[in-house]
Amino acid sequence: PHDITGKPIAEYLPCGNSFEEINSIMRRAGEILLNHPVNARRKEAGKKQANSIWLWGQGVKPQIVPLTQKYSLSGGMISAVDLLNGIGILAGLKVYHVEGATGYIDTNYTGKANMALDLLNFMDFVFVHLEAPDEMGHEGNAAGKIQAIEFFDEKIVGPILNKMPSFGDYRIIVLSDHPTPLDLKTHVGDPSPFAVLSSIKEENKAA
Repeated sequence: PHDITGKPIAEYLPCGNSFEEINSIMRRAGEILLNHPVNARRKEAGKKQANSIWLWGQGVKPQIVPLTQKYSLSGGMISAVDLLNGIGILAGLKVYHVEGATGYIDTNYTGKANMALDLLNFMDFVFVHLEAPDEMGHEGNAAGKIQAIEFFDEKIVGPILNKMPSFGDYRIIVLSDHPTPLDLKTHVGDPSPFAVLSSIKEENKAA
């Protein structure tokens, strides 16, 4: 649904098997939310109210050889997004939840960095995911996207980089999974930039 912000939703509503039941649930949810006490409080506080739910993302479980099995490595996943956590589980990673992680620009950046550093004391690698820049892209919020990237650099990448030498030889990669241009407010298939740093200088030369 965040791929069609500002567009009429009729042509994007669920279709296929059981679509009538699914659409009925979505309509009924809107009726319930209309007078829900939480929405009443949000309205009084001048905040936006939830006015619907959107059922989406159904699919078939992919067959993935766990990374832990394929490479004999232990790994952890830190993310506030269920989709990423699900992929992590399929890949054989252990999911860790950080208090205050919201999947938005107000997430607990420092908590994620600290959790990653703690896990590296007994794990081979850790995947730290940050959703905020993507969400700002979906909103078309340029200032928010810049701030999210700056927070990511200052509160996650920087602190982790500073501590990595204490673990001995290391490799770190920073990348986006996909671009979300501000003018389109949705994902595109353009190449994603990435940066790799290794404590082994020869590897950096090869890269």
